[in-house]
Amino acid sequence: MLCAGLLPCAVRAQPCVPDTTPDWTMSTASSAPVRPADCAVVEQTPPDLSWPDLSPDAQYQLVLTYPDGSFRSVTVTHNWINWDEVLPAGRYTWQVQVSNASGTWNSNPRRFTVAANAVAFVVPDWSILFQRTAAKAHPRALPDAATLAAMLEQRQVGLTLLVQDVNRRLADAVPPDPTTAAKDTIELESLAACTQALNAAFAWVATRDGTYLADAMRRGLSLASWDPHGTTSYANADQASRLIAWTLTLIYDWLWPNLDDNQRNQLLAAILARATDIYNDIIGARARVAIHPYDSHGNHTLTYLAVISVLLAGDVAEAQFGLRDALPLALHWTSPWGGEDGGFANGTFQGGWDTDENLLPWYALRWAVDVDIAQKAWVRNHARYLAYFVPPGTPAGSFGDGAEQRLTELWARFGKAYTAFAPSPLGRWYAAQLAGEDQSRLELLLAPLADLGPAPYPSDTPDAMLFASIGWVAMHSNLADPARTSVYFKSSPYGSYNHSHADQNSFVINAGGERLAIGSGYYDGYQTPHWWQWYKETRAHNAITYDGGQGQVVFEQVGKVGAGAIAGYVHQADHDIAQGDAFEAYGNPPGGQATRSLVYLRPNHVLVYDKLAAGAPMQWEWNIHALNLINAISDQQISITNNGMSLCVDMLAAPPIRFTQTDSFTADPIGNQPRQWHGTFYSVDRLGSTEFIALLRVGCAATTASAAKVADIWTVDVGTRRVTIDGSGTITVQ
Repeated sequence: MLCAGLLPCAVRAQPCVPDTTPDWTMSTASSAPVRPADCAVVEQTPPDLSWPDLSPDAQYQLVLTYPDGSFRSVTVTHNWINWDEVLPAGRYTWQVQVSNASGTWNSNPRRFTVAANAVAFVVPDWSILFQRTAAKAHPRALPDAATLAAMLEQRQVGLTLLVQDVNRRLADAVPPDPTTAAKDTIELESLAACTQALNAAFAWVATRDGTYLADAMRRGLSLASWDPHGTTSYANADQASRLIAWTLTLIYDWLWPNLDDNQRNQLLAAILARATDIYNDIIGARARVAIHPYDSHGNHTLTYLAVISVLLAGDVAEAQFGLRDALPLALHWTSPWGGEDGGFANGTFQGGWDTDENLLPWYALRWAVDVDIAQKAWVRNHARYLAYFVPPGTPAGSFGDGAEQRLTELWARFGKAYTAFAPSPLGRWYAAQLAGEDQSRLELLLAPLADLGPAPYPSDTPDAMLFASIGWVAMHSNLADPARTSVYFKSSPYGSYNHSHADQNSFVINAGGERLAIGSGYYDGYQTPHWWQWYKETRAHNAITYDGGQGQVVFEQVGKVGAGAIAGYVHQADHDIAQGDAFEAYGNPPGGQATRSLVYLRPNHVLVYDKLAAGAPMQWEWNIHALNLINAISDQQISITNNGMSLCVDMLAAPPIRFTQTDSFTADPIGNQPRQWHGTFYSVDRLGSTEFIALLRVGCAATTASAAKVADIWTVDVGTRRVTIDGSGTITVQ
């Protein structure tokens, strides 16, 4: 009786313990992950099934065992499968056998549980998708006429702004094919030309004014005349080339009934030239982007190629092969930067741009091929990530390249467009709090019809959340309050890869809409001197360094990810505990230890406990960064202020230490950027191991606090609260 409507009693009675025994699927830095992980509970049925690609000649047999003991096997030549049936709730086991010229090996059996509330997302066979879209008349990348009319009626302000912009440019000459060698300039010029062409095309779609049709045609044919193997070639400027191909495809599709054969052929020739280069790079004989999905350009380009193939299906022979090879893979990955929890490990800045740029292709998939990617677990749950890591009123992002920027317009634009596409109670509340978006942008004008009714804050929303797939934790005093205190902690399996930094076990603190404990530096470009010598490094973050700023490994320097791991997480109404292990991030030193526990005592106290060890004595450094000069009260106490908000740091327990600060970077950022202040509590003596216990007081209200250690157990009193930390790192809060 107690098991009715739930998972089988046997599943509940036998907790799953992940098997960590190494096997042939052990992944490298950029190889595909094993999904689902052993003991995972999945919210999507069927789940995404993937594993690393062992060799170019490898063939795989996947065996799936069902809850009743029956099984089914599938053989493929690639390292992923879109399982073709909805899997009912229950526990499953899967195993992959690989065969190549060197032999045959079996992976460990891995278990996953399909949750009772899992949402179905089945990808039909590519041939069905091809027939489905080829049977549709152009335009395919638009909703039906009645729906489009209703969308435009709801968005008259944005449509008026777009038409006004097109009108201002009617007499302008079309932009020429860029001649500069500077990649950034090429991409900016291409973006401007593509935006103007698409806006003109959409003005025609929305108004049927022939003036806009003529303008869209001249701009589109001009873009088509740009040399696909010149400065905007895929080899020279991949983002520019894919955008041009995508723009020309939409113009071809939207204007198709009004184009003559010559105009269609000009557009198709340019599209195919660019799309062929894309296909050869990311698909080829064995899809590179499946083998190495953590390619921030390649995976995004995959979605463009897939949708271009959808929109051209039946018109050119090449579209059939592009759809066959790119669409199922694009639907499989969606985003490789997080799991079903909706997280995005490659940074809040990059995540915003990636999601925003994906929206138009996602809309087109829904309209043209009847595949609703909003039902994928990552897409459905991405609103959680947005709400927790770029909450309404936040002064900046959280982690990664560009996290220091306040992207008010972008957050509002894609937050509202994404929520219209994949609505949820939390997402609708989140979008309703945002303002300042450019309403003329196509991702907003073409977003699905939005529910304009009240969007209350969901009463069951916790104030903290762990995103286990990316190793990020967000803890807020009150998520619904724009004046909240926000504490972010990171110890990520993605380590310092790509746009992530060498900042495992680091934290960021904001309060009252202001930045207090910051991730320092500026994103002045990818792999600039400032990026290499400061911004990406551990010393630029609120993390532990040693011997004059040495820290964690940087992937681009040594080829190692330098992963962190969330070792524990507890959420309670009055406190949160996040624990991280950054041992691997520091290069696995013999005899080393690098654990940090962060206890957030709501609303305004944060306790940080570090336990550190190395195989040789060294000087340990506890770093904290601020926008303004830090007030050094003593070598054990400092305070930070910013626009009326404050943060005090009391070092309650530590070896003999000194405090120092500087406003210098090891390499200055490009441009006239404001100085920042970098504070360090450093050990006076060189030690083989040590511990730090720091109390951070948001608002700096006077608080009685102390830390004492007896028989390997720390007792830390903060006002009326008591925190105990035993020798194994277990924390209790009273």
